[in-house]
Amino acid sequence: MKHFKHAIFFILFCPMTSLLAQEVFTLEESIAFAMDKNYDLRIARNNTVLAKTETELLNSGFLPRVSATGGVSYSDENQSVVFADGNATSIDGAITESYNASITAEYTLFDGLERKFTNDRRAENLMLSELQERQQIENTIIDIYESYFNVAFQRQVVENLKINIQNSTDRLTRAQKALKYGQGTTLDELNAQVDLNNDSINYTNAVRDLNNLKRNFNLVVGREVTSGFVADTTVNFSPPIQEETILESAKTNNIQLILANQNILLSELDIKINKAKFLPKINGSGSYRWNESQNPPTSFALANESSGINLGLTMSWNLFDGGANTIRIKTAKITRQNREIELERISEQVRTEVLNAYETYSIAHYTLAAESKNVSTNELNFQRTQKQYSLGQITTVEFRQAQINLFNALNNYARAKYDLKIAELNLKQLGGLLLL
Repeated sequence: MKHFKHAIFFILFCPMTSLLAQEVFTLEESIAFAMDKNYDLRIARNNTVLAKTETELLNSGFLPRVSATGGVSYSDENQSVVFADGNATSIDGAITESYNASITAEYTLFDGLERKFTNDRRAENLMLSELQERQQIENTIIDIYESYFNVAFQRQVVENLKINIQNSTDRLTRAQKALKYGQGTTLDELNAQVDLNNDSINYTNAVRDLNNLKRNFNLVVGREVTSGFVADTTVNFSPPIQEETILESAKTNNIQLILANQNILLSELDIKINKAKFLPKINGSGSYRWNESQNPPTSFALANESSGINLGLTMSWNLFDGGANTIRIKTAKITRQNREIELERISEQVRTEVLNAYETYSIAHYTLAAESKNVSTNELNFQRTQKQYSLGQITTVEFRQAQINLFNALNNYARAKYDLKIAELNLKQLGGLLLL
């Protein structure tokens, strides 16, 4: 028996010693930490930076193209030449040297507004990336809350099991004293030992689950997975949300609807870009060129040098490309129609999700109130049961049942508390109010 009590002491206090060394890591701190370290958010931010890079002036197509070239050639030949007047000459080692350099600037004066629409699309694609980053932030916040509340709930389960062990220990002590003075039975003592042992096993398993949930939470936040912390079990609720208010807000602020509208806008720009390809393109160019050559005596000119400016204007018009661009336009129009249909579906889906979420939210309110009353009732019932048990007026089975009822009531209340907060957050996310 002495070894058994030592084991109970070890189970109860060794995990608690570890907890005392850990600091409380609040939800606010968790979210702030995740904004910098969460893996999905870091990728989303990089995607936004990538989209922003594509909108820069250097990628706009409105800047001129400037190139420079230069060259030199040298030849040493043996030449035999017959001139038009019949004279002939031969030269061994006829050396020819030539040099050239040029700088050229080209600019597209008109391309059917393809550049404009392309840059408009890049700007709208940047907006799409920013919206997707917002969506990822919202999803990450929900994930953090759910994961954090799982840890907080399990912490309360561990604390409630600790109370169970204490009550079961007291019960075993009473059973042993009653048996010693001839007022109890060996069966009562054995039942008390079995229940205490079961509570101890449940406590150990609950501590294991708590540690696992902490590691899962650290992974979501982006912390070192072995980092220890204590979850704050306090929950702050927002003022009650009205159904009509959240429905109206969802129509304009829901991120899924905003993304669907943005995709339609991108499809419209794709159509404009491809239509612009049917128009002519006008390019202007200007260059400065310099050439110099040194020729052998067999040449008509022993030296030649030239330099000057060249200007040009060209127009190109793709009158027929085999129908490829026509197909691209048809495809873009069908894509736009599909995205419009998708918008209709998402609109109904969001409305359905809001109605479902609001009902869940309303029921969660009722459940929390009911579970709060249930805790009060079971606490009073257990207090009276303890008194009656100490007076020998009820059986050990009845005492154990009251103990289990209180344990379940405490856990159910804790779960109801967190479920209501999650229901509230889901409703805010659907209404586009989570980040406000």
